[in-house]
Amino acid sequence: TQKYIHSIRHKLISEYYHDKAPKVAEMENELNSNLQVLTKNYADQSLSIIQSGFLLVTSISSLLLMNWMLTLLAIILSVITLYIPRFTRQKASNATQKVASRNSKYLLVIEEWFNGLEELRKYTAFNQLDLVMQKVSQNLETSFVERKKVISVADFLNGCANSFSQIAITLLAAILFFNHQVTFGVIIAAGNFSSMILNCLLTITTSLTRIQSVQGLNKQIIESQKLVPFHKEINTDEICSISTHNLSISFKNGETIYFPDIHIKKGEKVLLSGDSGTGKSTLFKLILNKLQPTNGQVIFEDKYGKEISPDYAQIGYIPQDGKLFPTSIINNIIMFNNKLKKLSKNAVENNDLSKDIASMPNGLETEIDLDTNNFSGGQKQKIILARNEIHNFSIILADEATSAIDSKSSYRILKNLVSSNKTVIVIAHNLTPAMEKLFSRKISLGSNKR
Repeated sequence: TQKYIHSIRHKLISEYYHDKAPKVAEMENELNSNLQVLTKNYADQSLSIIQSGFLLVTSISSLLLMNWMLTLLAIILSVITLYIPRFTRQKASNATQKVASRNSKYLLVIEEWFNGLEELRKYTAFNQLDLVMQKVSQNLETSFVERKKVISVADFLNGCANSFSQIAITLLAAILFFNHQVTFGVIIAAGNFSSMILNCLLTITTSLTRIQSVQGLNKQIIESQKLVPFHKEINTDEICSISTHNLSISFKNGETIYFPDIHIKKGEKVLLSGDSGTGKSTLFKLILNKLQPTNGQVIFEDKYGKEISPDYAQIGYIPQDGKLFPTSIINNIIMFNNKLKKLSKNAVENNDLSKDIASMPNGLETEIDLDTNNFSGGQKQKIILARNEIHNFSIILADEATSAIDSKSSYRILKNLVSSNKTVIVIAHNLTPAMEKLFSRKISLGSNKR
């Protein structure tokens, strides 16, 4: 059972890894709650059916040695009993899927509301948080109760069929005794064997009810295991220009952002500026294919001016609030590729992280604790900058990548970044004149909303 569940979990994680934007709540629900439901109501029940099926066959065979009529009746009753779960199959399946759906919703609400816990505390909005959590919790609890009702009805029907069958077999054995076709001992033996047969049938029908109740969920899990096809694209070293043409994107609130046509050549160092809300970060997401434009396109060309499809995973993207993992600093820099350790010293120095590391007793082996937040915002940004440098992307998109770092360090980091032969596009506010001079040109996004 554990191997079966581990194999499913492995396939699900592989699917999430290749999916562009899996939802955390959905992943938590499938990897935890749904797999527990499948373990209890599918894998374990399948083993119970196999065990009970073996006992059922041997018990019916024993009855055959006593009297063929007892055997025939046992077989007929077995078929009828096994048919009973069909009456509740669809309701049980629907009830289980409702539990899975509402549990996913419950986790999503927790994620969305508790991510803003500091703001809720700031504005003393506990009552609203409590109201939302009570509502979603009640919905989840109701779905559990509804499923329990369906399963209880199914168990009741199975139990009634079991009792009726046991009485019928014992009664037939008694009739055969009074007709002098079997001995008195057969009545006792038939009662014992019928009890064993019908207990096996009860186990099988109960297990079938449980299995049928998760058919929809099982189908959903199977669909989730179908990996997204992974295609190896052209390496970013072949990208010689990035252009946009008639690019715009519309949002659900009715707002549309229009971008100017731009053309950036390989090796250029570009500062992307503009007021807040002019679409600078959105432009990066369009370039990275994380958002789809409403109109226009982002064009990548090789040295021959031919349009190509880039490998987006090979474009270095440095967001303002980049992701760190609860492991050592060095692992966060090399991203678990030990072959890159020899390059870590230069990456640490180039991103002004050396003094920070020197002040830590364990140096690069210092563990990052996401719960206690034992690193400052600037230190986190330096680690992420070092990570991007060590992986040697040929195109770097940096979105406020030094916003939490002091001015002197920011200058040194930016100077190192633009001294490479990489294509560098940086979004930044409040740069000093000296910092702005580091870039080959500046692209300003104006008020372009409609």
